[in-house]
Amino acid sequence: MDITPFRVQSKGADLACVKFGEGPPLLLAHPILFSKAFYASAADVFGARFSCVAFDQRCHGDTTSSLFTPAALAEDIGAILDAMKWDKAAIGGTSFGAATTLLYALSNPARVSCLIQDLPGFGPASFRDPFQTSRISAALEDADLEDAANQITAGMSEPRAKAWKDALFADWKNFDGAKLGPKMAGAMRSSSSWRIVGRWPDELQKLTIPVRIFAVQGDPIHPWDVAQTMARTIKGARLSTRVQSLAAAAIAQQWIDALAS
Repeated sequence: MDITPFRVQSKGADLACVKFGEGPPLLLAHPILFSKAFYASAADVFGARFSCVAFDQRCHGDTTSSLFTPAALAEDIGAILDAMKWDKAAIGGTSFGAATTLLYALSNPARVSCLIQDLPGFGPASFRDPFQTSRISAALEDADLEDAANQITAGMSEPRAKAWKDALFADWKNFDGAKLGPKMAGAMRSSSSWRIVGRWPDELQKLTIPVRIFAVQGDPIHPWDVAQTMARTIKGARLSTRVQSLAAAAIAQQWIDALAS
């Protein structure tokens, strides 16, 4: 699968993007501490069905930015749709990326054909340990990615920790750690207390587009209750149990099946 890099200018940001595949348009927004490489690693799966764009969100990857706010992150999606000359596209994201795409869909529903919410967080019930966030951010600020990975996986079972570290380093190896770490530290600190939807959950009722939600029971950062509330509030939304995998290809297949249904 050919993967073509390109850049898009947005307000206060120079966005690093890649495009691949053929078919209806699909925009992919990565989780926090990952990058466009996360979804690009599943280009063969996504690209077999869709014309895709994956991009580095602000404070991640090769994107440069001077502003990091939820509104700015959402505006970046519009800038990419404009650059691609896509009047409308399916958009989706995981965790941090789910927040970005949700905010864009709430403000620009006419440009979204379908919304994928994979592990939605940033709801009232989402918990982020401030001490762990501080330790992760400090390690990233020092560009000590090994320590950052240890702090991220602290308390996980050994197999789960290994899977997380493998996924993180598979992504981070694409960038200069001395530059990447401090950028991601800023994202961790700034986003830890965000609430994407001001009037929760009533504001979600504005969404009338197809919405597909994936969540896992027992995840305190992406609570099942948040996903359930979204599914109950958004007319026609469907909630499914997420695949138990960090492999982008497995996630891609679940998204494709949902978009086809």
